[in-house]
Amino acid sequence: MPMPGVPCTPKLWYAVQTFYNKELQLGELFAERGLSYFIPLRYVESYQADEKPITRLVPVVHNLLFLEKTDTESVMLERLRDIPVPFRLYRNRETQKLYEIPDRCLLDLRAACDPSYSGNLYMEAEQADARPGKRVRVIRGPFTGLEGKLTQYKKKYYVVVTIASLGVLLHIPRWYCEKIS
Repeated sequence: MPMPGVPCTPKLWYAVQTFYNKELQLGELFAERGLSYFIPLRYVESYQADEKPITRLVPVVHNLLFLEKTDTESVMLERLRDIPVPFRLYRNRETQKLYEIPDRCLLDLRAACDPSYSGNLYMEAEQADARPGKRVRVIRGPFTGLEGKLTQYKKKYYVVVTIASLGVLLHIPRWYCEKIS
């Protein structure tokens, strides 16, 4: 709840790339340091010989997670300096500053990556951005308020949400969307 007279600064997030499928381990190290993070997860069934299928949560894209910015860039880099797991923070190509993701965009991504929703597809951000479509806002259903690009893929309509190297296609009927001008 905002306090009167105190400016409300929106939360920002950093996109983090790790290596060798260490995103869960890196997330635990962030948590030990009191840092908030988000890893997009989904349910996957795995089968083993002569056993029932096992459903478990796995990362949607290996080696990608998001870290909440809680301090200045230099202080954040200092807090992350001695982490033993190799990782890199995405940077803006022009300014070489850390790539900051607004909280609103990450909220959209969190909604799109809900593991209990089965109508989504995942692909590289470049591939998702290359799809033709128009900017829309979802006005009905569980994803009300979500903004993205409405596109057609395999004769179905999807709303595309992209952040960093991840593209999420959500199967949402086109009449649930309104065009953003």
